[in-house]
Amino acid sequence: MALAQIGPLTTVIEAAATAVAAGVALGGVAAGILGLIRGSSRTAIEGNALASGYVGGGVGAALALLDLILRYGLAR
Repeated sequence: MALAQIGPLTTVIEAAATAVAAGVALGGVAAGILGLIRGSSRTAIEGNALASGYVGGGVGAALALLDLILRYGLAR
């Protein structure tokens, strides 16, 4: 952690990675819980959780980009 956020580029990369990881985790967990509630098979739950993890990661990256635009692009 001593080298975290050395400069503006590493700060952006770190924020994007955090947002993507959060999206992957939340998307996968949400799909898994929904599959359990529906009574889906284990194979279906795992497949849906994997796909939802990718979608969640994309959403997290998009939201991080939007946050970056709102914070620094419109702050003029």
